[in-house]
Amino acid sequence: MEGSLTLWLPDVWPLQKHRHPWGRTYREGKLARWEYDESYCEAVKKMPPYDAGPRLLDVIDTAVFDYLIGNADRHHYESFQDDGGASMLILLDNAKSFGNPALDERSILAPLYQCCMIRVSTWNRLNFLKGGVLSSAMRQALAFDPIYPVLAESHLAALDRRLTGVITTVKQCIEAQGPDNTLIEDRMNLPHP
Repeated sequence: MEGSLTLWLPDVWPLQKHRHPWGRTYREGKLARWEYDESYCEAVKKMPPYDAGPRLLDVIDTAVFDYLIGNADRHHYESFQDDGGASMLILLDNAKSFGNPALDERSILAPLYQCCMIRVSTWNRLNFLKGGVLSSAMRQALAFDPIYPVLAESHLAALDRRLTGVITTVKQCIEAQGPDNTLIEDRMNLPHP
């Protein structure tokens, strides 16, 4: 089943489109730099708007979200125009989500495992949702939707399985570089080295 949603924003809120730094090339035989350069995050940290402020952490949060829903197609994102890199990411295109529940496309997590950093609040929320809490919450939230069941049980199971994969990835980062370098306070201004 497919669906579509149209969003109209007032003219006073113009959006700006940005290429996702971990976007795919979509050309046969041509890899994006992040796909072959394990130190790619270090280059991203030197490019505005990822060199300071919350934008890089927003991209990492987006990678976690996309991995959970199975969306390997995040090649652009939007923000409010003329915000100086300060506004949140706006995720408008989630069309390839909840496709094959048996496929866990780990490359979606590249921003997380290459940068090895995540917000403390995201980490805490992920830990709160483990052990079946995420699928249970989704099942409950969707129970009264007019097109119930919305997600098949296999997709709900995939959410829990993928969440375990995210938590494992963060734990590997903590083991490799310590919690102080991996778990970033939410309001911290990030001048990246």
